[in-house]
Amino acid sequence: MQSEGTWQQVEPCTKCGNHEGWYEKRVCKYIQFFDANGDAFDAGNMERVRGGERRFCMGCHKDITDQIKKVPR
Repeated sequence: MQSEGTWQQVEPCTKCGNHEGWYEKRVCKYIQFFDANGDAFDAGNMERVRGGERRFCMGCHKDITDQIKKVPR
């Protein structure tokens, strides 16, 4: 069982000082549905194929994985 808590950026980015958040790069697969005229209208469940282990600064795109920690609620 995983411990309760939320992932949070505990320190500002060491490169730009940003403390606004992060993003993860992931490769996912899903089913895309199209109507008869070719317009996309729905997608199936998204499944992660790989990635998502590293976190990057929203401001400068530096790897800040070591600054993201699980904080108890």
